[in-house]
Amino acid sequence: MAKRKQLILAFLLSGTIASVLYTAFHMSYTNSTQNTSSLDNVATQISTHNAVTKAQSKSTQWVKTQKKNKVPPTRKSTPKVRPKLRGYVMPESPLQFSDIEDNFISQNELAFEKMPNISLFARMPATTKYKKRYFCILLRSISLFWAVDFGPLVLVLDDESKEDHKLGDKLLKNQQLIPINIKIKYEKLPKDKSVLSFAGSPKSPNYNRQLWSSFFNDLYVDTKIIAWMDTDSTLITPVTTFDIFDGKKIRVIGQDKFSIGWVRSWGITTELALGLPQVADFMVYFPVFIWTDTYRNCREFILKRFKTTNFETAFKQIYHTGHANFISPVSVVLSYAWYFERERYDWHFELLDDLKTYNKRLPERHKLMDKHTKPFYQTSLHATYDGNHMKQGYCIAYQVTGDKIKGCEEFEKTSHTYMFFFGYGPYTHCLGKEKERICKTLLAKHYTFVAKHYASGKRKRPNIAHLKTIESLALEIGNVTCSRMIYTANIFKGIQQGHTNG
Repeated sequence: MAKRKQLILAFLLSGTIASVLYTAFHMSYTNSTQNTSSLDNVATQISTHNAVTKAQSKSTQWVKTQKKNKVPPTRKSTPKVRPKLRGYVMPESPLQFSDIEDNFISQNELAFEKMPNISLFARMPATTKYKKRYFCILLRSISLFWAVDFGPLVLVLDDESKEDHKLGDKLLKNQQLIPINIKIKYEKLPKDKSVLSFAGSPKSPNYNRQLWSSFFNDLYVDTKIIAWMDTDSTLITPVTTFDIFDGKKIRVIGQDKFSIGWVRSWGITTELALGLPQVADFMVYFPVFIWTDTYRNCREFILKRFKTTNFETAFKQIYHTGHANFISPVSVVLSYAWYFERERYDWHFELLDDLKTYNKRLPERHKLMDKHTKPFYQTSLHATYDGNHMKQGYCIAYQVTGDKIKGCEEFEKTSHTYMFFFGYGPYTHCLGKEKERICKTLLAKHYTFVAKHYASGKRKRPNIAHLKTIESLALEIGNVTCSRMIYTANIFKGIQQGHTNG
């Protein structure tokens, strides 16, 4: 018992050292950015980071000793703490077109051929779990709400897996049945296998592979923009050019969710990766539209920061520290974009705190401004939150074109306010009379674009028949059945097939 107490005391002391050094690193960096450029401080940051890692290795060594002596580790998991909510999801009301300027849509914004090409992007292994997600969640919603002329769906599979190659071959052979052009790519394993499998990893090697792979999305597309999707994300409304662009800038949504344990953990790894604080939680909406070259630029920045030409080396120093359990690649990439490519994006942050309080965590010259807190919506949800919202998007898309469809009566006086719902909150985007007015106007603009897209003749309206086709392919190609636990065509029961031409 005495020996065990000594071990525990040693662990607590080593953890305290790591914590103190990390705090010193954060404070040192924050103070230094007030006088010099963040790029000029990279060498100092790396040096301090190495000191932190050295102290953290003592804790890691203690864990190894624990395992050797068969003593259960006392490491606590990151608590799943939900933030206090200050706002709310707006009540439904009819779409309000009165506040929309008559000429707010230009012909250029409706001309698909004049917009930068986009790759809808997904990464997965060909396991039963992910095949079900791909067919039953992702592909069915894409078949309804993604414009074919926007660009293809790029699916990246595991190169070493025979099952993955079989799935890829079958998808390509049945391309003519799927209402979107699909491109199949294969990714090789990293040369250093310990990148994915290591002692103390909070995630499985397969999950770590997706995290690792997310820093290389640009290598698998030939388009200027990547629309990054989770396989368990479902589009709930037609995606339009207005949802993607503000002029020539790509829209980005971020949230203040640092009261959640895993988001704080992401913040630690993001700061280790960039030497700069994570700006917000960007893992809140899909598709995440990102300029393709932003991935490469971010990767090159990280390589320079860690003075290496091998990203495996840098990734291990970021993710294998034992101090920060989790990593959010999208939050790393978009935090990089905020610091170094800000003018290429149109930023929308939903904050729990007031702007002055929130900005205390950001260095000088990189603080948020009032214009960055304007509300904006998302066009998809994780399937967990979907409910009946895909049907609502389908119905309103027809209603705004003048069609009244049997089975859609419940949505005749709604505006799809759930498009402002972002997982755990904080639901402040539409809080207050003025913000609520702005939110309602944005929804009216979105569905005005939907109507104009269909009226232009360049885009076909959603077709329920596509759902049944994909369900059949799921069974034939993937050997999976799309159940009612996820949404199925059954939610459209009562809608007349005669109104779904296209």
